[in-house]
This record gives sequence, structure tokens and C-alpha cells, in this order.
Amino acid sequence: MKNLPLSLAAGLALGFTVSCQSNPTSKETSSTPDAPAATQPVANFPAPLPLTAVDLKLGVAEQTPREGYLQVVSAKALKAEPMQLRLPAMWQSDPDRADIVKDAPGYRISYEAVLQWLPQGFGRQPVPASLPLYSPNGRDTLASFRVGGQNLNVPGRERYDVTPIQPRKPLTVRGTLYAFLGENEQKQPALVVYPYRGRAGGFDDSFKKVLLPISQ
Repeated sequence: MKNLPLSLAAGLALGFTVSCQSNPTSKETSSTPDAPAATQPVANFPAPLPLTAVDLKLGVAEQTPREGYLQVVSAKALKAEPMQLRLPAMWQSDPDRADIVKDAPGYRISYEAVLQWLPQGFGRQPVPASLPLYSPNGRDTLASFRVGGQNLNVPGRERYDVTPIQPRKPLTVRGTLYAFLGENEQKQPALVVYPYRGRAGGFDDSFKKVLLPISQ
């Protein structure tokens, strides 16, 4: 399996927008505003990723609120689509050079996960019997899970599935995770998870690079 160079993998520490393509001959379109499109040759796609080669729990956790009230109990890959993912400008190679690297090999991973809501911040108020769980349903959306609050859907452009979630009761959901192909400090193959939590503000002191080891 061809790995992303360590220097590039080590640089994956800032917020960015993923651009991906599953059909090498045509551009993908989506109604979601954070679903860019790109056309890449099949020859640049990474090797197939065995579904049991990666533990996705830490990756899916990046799609949950950083406050920690939505816990990932388990996660398993259903499908891993090799593709080229567009690097953000700040992660691309020197823009003053003619051979600038704008894309890197990675995967669109469809998964099934079990989530558990751990109520926080209610004080002396009774904990609701249930709250709506907003689960991103777009194939190319970069949105994350959320519990409660204002309805995130716009009529006619429903980007989230809404399911009641009960306190401390496991709930099975499905989602999509993006990750680059890279390696860890020991030069072992790993997936570099798209930094969902660092995306909105670009980057901050709480951002950390999340690596998922790939078993041999």
C-alpha cells in the first residue's frame, strides 16, 4: 500500500475542506454547501482498504461534539472507497512552485456506529426522556452529529436524519468519514482523519491530529 509521505502526513494539522470524487470521468454534485467536487484519474487512487484493517472509533468521535456528551461505543466500516482528496490551501506544497501538490490519496468510508448520549448541563432540571439526534445524511457532507438544539434542516434540503435518542441508551447510526492515507511517527501505515472539530474556526489550541493505525 502506497503511503502519503511522512512530511505531508505530519503537516495535516490544520483545518481544511475535502474535495472528493468517486467517478473518475465526471464531476460529482451535491445540494450540501460543504461538498466540493473534483475529477481525478483512477491511477492516483490508493489501494483498496480492508474493512477490518482500521478501528474507526476515534475517527467517528471527531464527528461528535467536543464537549463529550455523545460517546462512540463502537464503529465498523461498511465500505471504503479509494479516491483523491483535495488538500486545503494551507496543507498544499509551496504555492510558489510549479509542481504544487493539491491532492492526496484517501478514502470515503461508510460506517455503522453505536452512539450513547450522556446528559450534561441540566443542573437541577430533569433530564428529558429523549432529545433529537441530528445525523448527517449527505454522502459528501462534512457535517457532524449533534444532540438537541434548533432543527438543522431546511425544508426541501434535509441534510440531517432526525432520530430520538434516550439518555445512556445505545443507538445505532450510519455515517461517512473522510481520511487521508499516511503514516505515523514510526512510519507505520495509518489514516489521517479529516479534522472535523477544527474545521469551523480553521484551527485552534484544542486541535489535534487523529491517526488511525492500519493493521497489516
